[in-house]
Amino acid sequence: MKLFLPPLEIADDEGFTPEKDIFRRKAIGDGLTNLVTSVDQPLVIALDAQWGSGKSTFLKMWAGELRKQEIGVVLFDAFENDYLEDAFTAIAGQIVSLAKDKNKAQEGRVQRFAQRAYDAGKIVARSGLKVGIKAATVGALGAEDFKDIAKELASEASSLGDKYLGEAITKQKEQKAIIEEFREALSQLPSLLSPLQTEAKDAPQKPLVIIIDELDRCRPSFALEILERIKHFFAVPNVHFVLGVHIGQMENSVKAAYGTDIDGRMYLQKFISLSVLLVDKKQDDGAYAPMRYAHWLANQLEIDAQDGDIYARFIGGIAMARHLSLRTLEKIFTNVAMTLAFSSPRTLRPAVIVAGLCVLRVTNPELYVLAKTGDLRWEEMHDKLALNRTLKENESLNLEYIREVWQYCTDFQMDHAKLQEMRREFSRYMVSGREGILPHVAGNVMDRFLPPS
Repeated sequence: MKLFLPPLEIADDEGFTPEKDIFRRKAIGDGLTNLVTSVDQPLVIALDAQWGSGKSTFLKMWAGELRKQEIGVVLFDAFENDYLEDAFTAIAGQIVSLAKDKNKAQEGRVQRFAQRAYDAGKIVARSGLKVGIKAATVGALGAEDFKDIAKELASEASSLGDKYLGEAITKQKEQKAIIEEFREALSQLPSLLSPLQTEAKDAPQKPLVIIIDELDRCRPSFALEILERIKHFFAVPNVHFVLGVHIGQMENSVKAAYGTDIDGRMYLQKFISLSVLLVDKKQDDGAYAPMRYAHWLANQLEIDAQDGDIYARFIGGIAMARHLSLRTLEKIFTNVAMTLAFSSPRTLRPAVIVAGLCVLRVTNPELYVLAKTGDLRWEEMHDKLALNRTLKENESLNLEYIREVWQYCTDFQMDHAKLQEMRREFSRYMVSGREGILPHVAGNVMDRFLPPS
């Protein structure tokens, strides 16, 4: 048995495979592909979903599908790069690296684009008086053309002051021309990365797609700077941005940067063309994403098949009723696996109790503490198990029985006949010496499964 979910390895050109596309999201990816390949106007698309919903995995798979169609794609992790001084050089460096890797036959044209990006990068850095760009930071861009920006700007640091501010006014026209040259060079890049085939000259030009993931996890100032740079420097035909983001969290970033009085959603609408919700519908086999993922987790963590099915259906039902994220499901199943590995196979550990306690431990730790001390009551936690709301999705589970077991554990409420029935069902787990049930997880409340005669 495993405690933690092994990392899901996705090759650059793998795309959506039946084994790894657990939630059958290929259709959403196909829709996005149709969108970015049929519209030449620059798009900024927000792939909107809460944290832990599988956005990063989806975007990696979709990037693979784009590469299989010979569409130029950059996958940029904003969270990993938010230590950089400026968002422009971070993104431009990634594009230059892609261009150099994709089309070595057009090295001259690629170099010209790199030079335009280099010149524009100097203007961006100067405009914010960011003269302290570290050579190590620039080196991380992966584009050799940016290596001299730090030295050149650092040499100017001592002479900026009022002189620079005065010259900036007179150089405005020159700087605008440099930026326009960069935008023109960028607009030609899609044809350089994905040239049209001779037999399909009338086909629409394939785009350049820049995927920016984890935008809602990076520094608020860096996240907003990325949006501003996209709008002012990268908005050219056939260059599209797709942002992996939770819009609600981005609204908080706007408020953190500009104050709580600003309308964050209205502000973001200035930069985002449209939003696509990453919402999973019920599949042909009748399973929603949390239920499907719960079964997959039980299998991946090698939980006993019979008990694993109960864990999956019970925890999956709770996840659907409470709208728990997929990442939260992972944490719950890690706790289940830890519990099973910690205790003896002969220990009394009914799945419905272990599952419920693991849910509480992750989502409601204050109630879990009450369970450990023996002070938990059914009234305090019954909606956390969401039994009524999970009934129609778990008809094969005896939820009335589950409710009675939990009420007995918390409130000692069960008639004699049902108590005897429960004891008979759990008798196979009993061992001599009153071992108890999961004392490391359940505490005193679980001892009530073995009450005095």
